[in-house]
Amino acid sequence: MFNIKARLLALGLVASLGASDAAGLGFGEVDVVFPRNGTFGPMTLTPIVFAFQNPAAIDQLYPYVKYGLWPADLPTGNKTLSTKLVDMHLPNTTGPVSFLQASIANTLNTENEWEFVWRMDWTNCSTLTNTTSDDERGLVEKPEVTVGKSWIGHSIRFTTEKGAKQPNLTALTASDKCGDTSALAFNVTKTLRPQSGYYKGKKCAVLESPTPTAAPCKVSIAPAAASSISSTLTAGQCIAATPAISCPAKEGGAVINEVTSQLKWWAIGVLLVGKSLI
Repeated sequence: MFNIKARLLALGLVASLGASDAAGLGFGEVDVVFPRNGTFGPMTLTPIVFAFQNPAAIDQLYPYVKYGLWPADLPTGNKTLSTKLVDMHLPNTTGPVSFLQASIANTLNTENEWEFVWRMDWTNCSTLTNTTSDDERGLVEKPEVTVGKSWIGHSIRFTTEKGAKQPNLTALTASDKCGDTSALAFNVTKTLRPQSGYYKGKKCAVLESPTPTAAPCKVSIAPAAASSISSTLTAGQCIAATPAISCPAKEGGAVINEVTSQLKWWAIGVLLVGKSLI
């Protein structure tokens, strides 16, 4: 039987991270825990795991994170980033680090060279000039807030080969491997509230330039947390209509329905699990 409480603890996965700014200001980072460059054994269920350092700061960028995975020799015209991991807001912004995970079923179960591409779009604000505007107390000078949009894409290539080891999230975040990843870093110096447009009245991050150096080695995943991620992805796959993996036999409809209900709530409100790419 699935241990729901154990999997819910994955929201605050056992990880180590340096001190982050209180209120979500300061250094924030997005790290790809897996996929990574390297050679791994074929896998029926491929984990997609991102770590967000100081997620409260990242959330103020209104992030959009999309990804796609395909054979490395697939023609460019057939490559589409159709799977979203983050759509404007992170589901959890508390604590120094937050993890989001998904899975790809029945794709990397053969030997091949693969390309994983992810893209992050974000919003940042700045002030250029002062403008005169009306408020309840009359004419006042207010800084004009300019809303900017930016994006960056990253590509990771790796190989699946029989006899190679399965990905181990603890080993991949160990000191000798932690820097071998794809990451984006930001420094949120303050927030502004635009007076007009789509983001009117909302907090909008002001970013320091140049971009700070990424520090993925601040994140590590303990064995218990890695096991929790694996269990979560397995549980998510086992509530699918046609699971790609072997699942425990259903015992007692009421109990299974409760488990399924909780997992579906979690998938919607906390982590995106059980995704498949075709």
